[in-house]
Amino acid sequence: MKRPNILFITSDQHRWDHLGCQGAGGFRTPNLDRLAREGTHFNRAYTPSPLCVPCRMSMLTGQYPSSHYAYSIGVSVDPFPTRTLPTFLRSAGYHSKLIGKSHFVSRIEEAQHMAGDQEPTPELCRHGRGPYAGCDEIAGSTGHKMHVEPDMHYRVFLEDAGVDYKPWFSPWRQDYDHHWAGPWEIPEEYHDTHWVGRETEAYIAAYAEDENPWFCWASFQDPHEPFVCPEPWYSSVDRDALELFEDHRPGEFDDRPEIYKRMLDRSFQDYNEGMGVPCSYGSAGRAGRELDSLQATAGMVAFMDDRIGRMLKKLEETGQLENTVIVYTSDHGELHGHHGLWGKGLAAYDDSQRVPLIVAAPGQLPAQGSTQALTSLIDLPHTFLRMAGVDIPQGVQGTDLSPILQGEAETVQDAIVVESRPTRGTLYQHTLVTDRYKLAVYRDWELGELYDMQEDPDQYRNLWNDPAHRDTREKLLLQLLQTNMRREGAVHPRINFG
Repeated sequence: MKRPNILFITSDQHRWDHLGCQGAGGFRTPNLDRLAREGTHFNRAYTPSPLCVPCRMSMLTGQYPSSHYAYSIGVSVDPFPTRTLPTFLRSAGYHSKLIGKSHFVSRIEEAQHMAGDQEPTPELCRHGRGPYAGCDEIAGSTGHKMHVEPDMHYRVFLEDAGVDYKPWFSPWRQDYDHHWAGPWEIPEEYHDTHWVGRETEAYIAAYAEDENPWFCWASFQDPHEPFVCPEPWYSSVDRDALELFEDHRPGEFDDRPEIYKRMLDRSFQDYNEGMGVPCSYGSAGRAGRELDSLQATAGMVAFMDDRIGRMLKKLEETGQLENTVIVYTSDHGELHGHHGLWGKGLAAYDDSQRVPLIVAAPGQLPAQGSTQALTSLIDLPHTFLRMAGVDIPQGVQGTDLSPILQGEAETVQDAIVVESRPTRGTLYQHTLVTDRYKLAVYRDWELGELYDMQEDPDQYRNLWNDPAHRDTREKLLLQLLQTNMRREGAVHPRINFG
């Protein structure tokens, strides 16, 4: 396989089933659906951790949070890793660029971290384009769209456009509500989604004639909450086709660890020294806005899909489509009111742990459509390095997906692990996912979770204490232990007896 360009497209908080090809009512994703047909759609892909920072650091380093130590949001690892996917690719001659959201460190430190421990100014971002996190170039943005004041290169873009952008963002709004849902008055041409797409198209064009391959990480902020979407994308959604998820069933958390009830009523402060538990919470603040939230999500996804289509067109126009591996995924999912919960994090549901994953390379990999092979996002750096002809560095974890992508194997692993450690306190969970079962084990609690995903895909019945499933639980506990031992990562070979 010729060393390909790699276009790595990520989003934030995109559910695995919110794709047109998954049959989700009201969701239109023709370009992602095209990639799913022309490549491989991993229908059972999971995040290594259902929170932004730990997952993004895992995709950057090829390591689980328990290895890179950025275990939760609000955490900045010190020292920051210097052995990253872009640095490994550089050894094979790749040029790299990160565009958009990074969130490798605590949000309050992002701008300083990108600037190299300096307080960045618009002038610095106007002229400073990297390196960062091993990438040769950076065009960065921070925060979650209207949540915060726009910063870094995205702010320079807005300032250069000569628009008064302040009324669009929460620091300057008197009516801001964390549970806001509906249309957002920012014009689409000034939205972060448009900017990420524009920057990516420019990069594709700029390196079209370069003799060396490139790696471009295009990172969207959507469809993360707050669930707001610019026009015309919000109104373009067929609202009548949307389907809300089932709310909390009375008593459904009676057989779960106590934290589930605490998430539902947000009474969890004592689990982390008053900091609370990110990021699953009950529906109280969103009551009556459920359908508006889903409509905005569908609009945000359609907007992203449109810009991804423009990226594909730019690859075609520049003659690079046949030598580019295109990957789309998200860092984690979103509960979206299912089981009465919103957000992501500790709740061991597919809603937040499972993610969309599509890999396509029209000129190099066969079209295989959907596969049920178990996959983790931790496998992507390992796979990218194999595609680039780079020997796997010591400590890189995950499994090479190339045999599946090339049609040589139906699967490469029989189980994957999801780590969730949202706090420094007693909340630490490992989830084992197999072909049929899901097992959630807690470091500090005896009560765990066991689900038969074939018979109970929405996970309403916890079989942990069911005598009829005791043998299954014991076998899965052993499988979790063995899987954890296998995922330690690449090691150097032994070369002598001394």
